[in-house]
Amino acid sequence: MTGRAGLRLAAGVLLVLGALAASFLIEAGAPTGEADRPVIERRSSPDITYDEQRRRVRVEVLNGAGDAGAAAQVTEALRAAGFDVKTYGNADRFDYAESHVLDRSGRPGAAGAVAAALGGIGVVERLDSELYLDASVILGSDWRGLLSPPAR
Repeated sequence: MTGRAGLRLAAGVLLVLGALAASFLIEAGAPTGEADRPVIERRSSPDITYDEQRRRVRVEVLNGAGDAGAAAQVTEALRAAGFDVKTYGNADRFDYAESHVLDRSGRPGAAGAVAAALGGIGVVERLDSELYLDASVILGSDWRGLLSPPAR
C-alpha cells in the first residue's frame, strides 16, 4: 500500500499544481476589468443655447444697483423669456457698476443663456451647489439697458 499511497499523493500534488497553474494562466490572460467598464468622460457643457429648455434654468435676480424694483422688473422679463426665476431680492451691496451673471452650477450653457437673454452681459463662474441654482443675476447701475430690446 505504500506504493499506492505515494502514487495517490503524487497525483494529488500534481492536481493541485495543475489547478494553480491553470488559475494563474486564466487570471494573466483575463482583462483586468478596466477595458470592460464603460468610459465615462467629463465633458464641458456643449456650446449650445438653452432656448428650448429655459424653464429648466434656475435663476435668482439680485439688485446690486439700489434702485427700487429693479430685481422685480428683470425677474418679470426673464420669466417672460421662459426662465425659472426662483427668487429675487437685494445683493450684498448696492454699488455694482455692471450687471453680470454668476454661474452657480457649472453649467456654462445655462448661465450663458441667461446672459444672452439680458443682452450678452458677462458671466463669472462662482459655483455654489447649496443654492440649487444655475445662475445668479447681479444687477448693476446699467440694469435698465438690460430691458431694452436687442438691436437688429
